[in-house]
Amino acid sequence: MRLQVTGRRIDLSDDLKDFVRRRIHFALGRFSGRIKALSVRLADVNGPRNGADKTCDIRISAGAGGVVIVRERQENIYSAVAHALDRAERAVQRKLNLGRAIV
Repeated sequence: MRLQVTGRRIDLSDDLKDFVRRRIHFALGRFSGRIKALSVRLADVNGPRNGADKTCDIRISAGAGGVVIVRERQENIYSAVAHALDRAERAVQRKLNLGRAIV
């Protein structure tokens, strides 16, 4: 799985990058063989002003399963990452299980 983490108007510290990688492993590790590429874009929408302006955009290419896109906006970037990856996990689960018969 190719992983790309980028930031816009946000400090991509080593701690933040490690947090993103750990959360990806925790949420999507079981799908790693079926995910071709994953990109995470972190941004501070209105700069130094306060409010729910930290976003985490996730784009997952799941091969034949298609593409999953998730956007989460929170006051804290760590919270935005955690919520976005929780939602991405559920979306990938649904996407990869589409078309399979349930016995």
